[in-house]
Amino acid sequence: MAKRLFMLSILIVINTACSITRDIDELAVVVSAQNGSDFMVGAVQFDDSWSAPAGSVGCCWKDGGKMSFTYDIPFPKKVEVAWYDMDTDLFRVGEATIDNKAGYEFIQDLKPFINRRTGQYKDRKLPYLIVGMKRNGLIKVWISNAPADVLGRQILEIGSGMAQIKELPPEDER
Repeated sequence: MAKRLFMLSILIVINTACSITRDIDELAVVVSAQNGSDFMVGAVQFDDSWSAPAGSVGCCWKDGGKMSFTYDIPFPKKVEVAWYDMDTDLFRVGEATIDNKAGYEFIQDLKPFINRRTGQYKDRKLPYLIVGMKRNGLIKVWISNAPADVLGRQILEIGSGMAQIKELPPEDER
């Protein structure tokens, strides 16, 4: 009986340790597109629980595009994205899985950077979660210490997925 209780205790501890949420105090969420694209992004949904606004996105793959901020959220495990490519007249919906453990570990050791344009030294530890989309449906997710090309920028790919072409929703649902 004691052996069973001991094993049950170990299983509970392991299950609890694996399900710990990794909350983030502040996170910049950036939606970007392959340079030269003209996308109307309608939904960027994380873990079926919170979302980030986007709108019209036309550039800056891996860099700052449309940016919003969120506070006190768990680091996401997946992102769902829906966008309309105005150049090709295609509507795409897809999902990318995110390695939230690697992302969370990355932001624990964010380094400062220097803005190339202004020379300003930034030591604020604000992580940038970047969701990028390509015209072929590829979705990529990165975590970075800065939104764009700066001295000392760190960036790590933590997710990817593929979007599928879908039929456009009816006019009254857009």
